[in-house]
Amino acid sequence: MNEDFDFRVVLLKIQNSLSDTDRKQLHFLFGEDIPRRLQSDGSLDTALETLQTLFDRVKISRNNSDYLVHALRAIERHDCAKRLLDYQKLVPAEIIPSLPAEQQQNQAEVTLVLPSLNVSKTPSAQEIVDDQDENDTMHLPQADAVPIRFNPPEPDPMDFNSINLEPFEDSSQPWTEEYSRLLNLKYHPRAYQIEIIRNAICNGNTIVCLRTGSGKTFIASVIIKYYFIKNQKTNPDRKFSSLFFVPRKAIRLQQAKAILDVGNLRVQICQDDQTIDQLIDTNHVIVATPQKFANCLNKETIRLCQINLMIFDECHNTSGGNPYCEIMKYYLCPLKKQNTTEKPFMIGLTATISAKDAIEKRESLEKNLVSLCSKLACKNISTVCDKNNIDEINSEIKRPTNDQFQYVSKVQYNSYFDEYLKTFQDLIKNIKYHLDSRELLDGQDIGSSGFVGQLVLLKQTFEKKGDMNNIIICDYLLLLTKKYSAFNNLPFDMVIQYILQKIEEYYKGYQQSVPMNNVLYERCKAELDKILEKHMENSTTNSKLDTLVDLLKQHASTDTKGLILVQTTFYAKTLCDYLCNHSKLKNIVKATWIVGQNSPDHSLTLRDQEERLRQFREDEYNLLIATDIVQEGLDIPTCSYVIRYEFVSDEIGTIQSRGRARAQNSSYYLITELDSTNHQREKNNKIREENMEIAIDQWRTCDKDLFQRNVEEKTKSLISGWEKDLTVEMQQKAALQKIGKKNGLICCRKCNRELGELAWLKKRNTTYFINNREFFNNNECKLLNAYKNFQENLVMGDVKCTCGNSLGGCLKFIDRPELGTLCALKCIQIKFQIDKQSSFIEFPQWSKNNCFDVEELEEI
Repeated sequence: MNEDFDFRVVLLKIQNSLSDTDRKQLHFLFGEDIPRRLQSDGSLDTALETLQTLFDRVKISRNNSDYLVHALRAIERHDCAKRLLDYQKLVPAEIIPSLPAEQQQNQAEVTLVLPSLNVSKTPSAQEIVDDQDENDTMHLPQADAVPIRFNPPEPDPMDFNSINLEPFEDSSQPWTEEYSRLLNLKYHPRAYQIEIIRNAICNGNTIVCLRTGSGKTFIASVIIKYYFIKNQKTNPDRKFSSLFFVPRKAIRLQQAKAILDVGNLRVQICQDDQTIDQLIDTNHVIVATPQKFANCLNKETIRLCQINLMIFDECHNTSGGNPYCEIMKYYLCPLKKQNTTEKPFMIGLTATISAKDAIEKRESLEKNLVSLCSKLACKNISTVCDKNNIDEINSEIKRPTNDQFQYVSKVQYNSYFDEYLKTFQDLIKNIKYHLDSRELLDGQDIGSSGFVGQLVLLKQTFEKKGDMNNIIICDYLLLLTKKYSAFNNLPFDMVIQYILQKIEEYYKGYQQSVPMNNVLYERCKAELDKILEKHMENSTTNSKLDTLVDLLKQHASTDTKGLILVQTTFYAKTLCDYLCNHSKLKNIVKATWIVGQNSPDHSLTLRDQEERLRQFREDEYNLLIATDIVQEGLDIPTCSYVIRYEFVSDEIGTIQSRGRARAQNSSYYLITELDSTNHQREKNNKIREENMEIAIDQWRTCDKDLFQRNVEEKTKSLISGWEKDLTVEMQQKAALQKIGKKNGLICCRKCNRELGELAWLKKRNTTYFINNREFFNNNECKLLNAYKNFQENLVMGDVKCTCGNSLGGCLKFIDRPELGTLCALKCIQIKFQIDKQSSFIEFPQWSKNNCFDVEELEEI
């Protein structure tokens, strides 16, 4: 086949989208580059002859279409010019570009820069990321993200034979400051920390339970140092390897730096583009998210017998499908075929013994404690028991002196609030009237979880039917109602502005004009603009926001640091903008906000998070507004006051957030409405927290043999349940293979358009992809300004349907260049039509597929 074939297909599609007037204008611009008889004719036949002339005269080619791009822009057909540019970038991308000379020196941070072209706005991480299940191996970074720089110096040598380990193992042996210097520790442990260290070493696998800020990471690091020294003394020829797991990527750097403080250990972070098996042979401690290790165990690139010690930070996260549990299945379940006498020691770190699992929360805290131990193969809790040490920790680790509800007895809004809210409600009701099956929404309060949930179910029904108009109506209703509850808590006009922005983005996402989209967009824009105009003249008031401002006036100063915790990234960014521009807080509050990486509203790269934390530590800001990313694990400076603004999670969150208020005479507040859901939830949390402290006190004096027998029984039950699940999983996989491959079509879930054949779909691990050229010709590829080298993939951009729906990431497998450019499909954005059946089938994630088998890419 002619190598220009694909390029000619693109040209044909562009010509088909042009009007006769467009073609005449183009031919006029081409001037003497085409025969005069063609210049005044705008028919399609003449246009094709014109294109062939440009080919023959080498004005255009598959490698250079700049001439045609320039002409298309001149007649203001930027959509066609962009399509041509996007194709043009795919041509050289079929061969992975060589590294620029300046980058060849540091291949760990490869950024492949494209020629300067008019490319589309860089998609966000959430847009590019392909739809992976809970155990996925690939989570793409934001486009501007780069690996965290962590290049620790080579550890100092140590004379292991000169070190007596008895102070670790025997409480009768003194642990002096001189001994800490001999161990090369940066800090001398406090007495309560030494008690915990000794207890953990004496009992083997254990869970360290201490309040926030008491130095659990330091304790774990000293325990690592002990096992490292012991290994070097008793078996110097055996490689020492330990893993320090953190639940969030944002915590990796701070924990790695903290471990370095104990000295003599080679510590490294497992970056996003690395795997643990690449680092295991050259480091003593690897700080990583648990999914990284679960991936290695799944691929059998590492076995548990290679690891000496595993630390599970925030170990209360062991619930459901959490990666901590996935690792423990390999540790405990015979079906995972890891059974060996040489298993690593286990240390869990937590400030709470409460369960994350909703079902387990209904049980007593004593049972929660047994369950937590069983999941981590521990039979012991390491907590402070010595009375003097309890006094020490109470003295050293401050708690808020002011711990109270700062509720608003009844939120006060002015009459304008009610007026604007009614206008907004009327808009929703008007659009809802045109929705089929709208009666299913009756009885549900607008914006409630029931209303939104029913809308999502309705949309899924319409997607299966291919009912485009009702899909669009559902989308607009979701855009209007998902932030509805925020009207009660945030500035009214800022919520409207955000909703309007999202509607603009949705409207412009359609590449073609769709009447229903046009009508709803115009109606929404007119009504929301009207509300904003009125708000400029007569603004709303909210007594809850007034209470927040009053608290900040009372506590904020150049000498204090404060933390406001909120439920979503939208709240964090909006509140920050509001407070920074509030007239009563001018020259008092210098606020910044911090959230995670993958929010659909606002997100920050790890580098941005670290930079904002640095600015907060160094007093460039005195107020940090954050989601629960800072509740768990992330090291932030000691705060003089913590305010939870309409945000209550569970008792774990209550304990952790209060633990951030550690300054002398600090204050802790919850702003919520009297007798609201959050008010009642916090009351329940405090009761459960008190019961938790009672449970720990009782454990100190309980029958340890009985406790261990209870853990053993729970562990047996746990293994039995996990083994059953694994058996079912294997049976489902076998059943899918028996069903076999099916003939069918892959369609866009949003507009029903046929994207390609089901036979084109392949999988590699948990990535489902298509690398068929016809698929790329049929869809739009939005490439990044700079390609990203991530894990084993060259991330190139985003693939979109012509309706604007994001289908998945455009990338290459670096180790399989012969596969060419591929699209890693998002399961949630597509649906399937099997064997010419009239109805569609769809899955929320790839692991839920029970209708057809997919060809596994054969590894070489």
